[in-house]
Amino acid sequence: MRKNNKSNRPVGFHGYYVDIPEGSDPMRAYRKIKKWIKIDRFAEEQKDRQHYQKPSYWKRETEKRRRQTLRKLQRERDDNRFMGVARKK
Repeated sequence: MRKNNKSNRPVGFHGYYVDIPEGSDPMRAYRKIKKWIKIDRFAEEQKDRQHYQKPSYWKRETEKRRRQTLRKLQRERDDNRFMGVARKK
């Protein structure tokens, strides 16, 4: 059975929007919007776009973020492989 996805959102609206049913908690809706904004990195992107950054800067930053993620995954994989036994450094 399909879920009804209709809301009171205006046609062509491209912002964050949460429909609050009658009698529900508005703070819950507020937390939901905050979570969406955090996941989308909206605030960080607005802050980053205040000043021009060279494309080479963004290339370095994305590579740095990629290396951090890979390092974290490698560390988690090693911890799981040794199952809590401390590794030699």
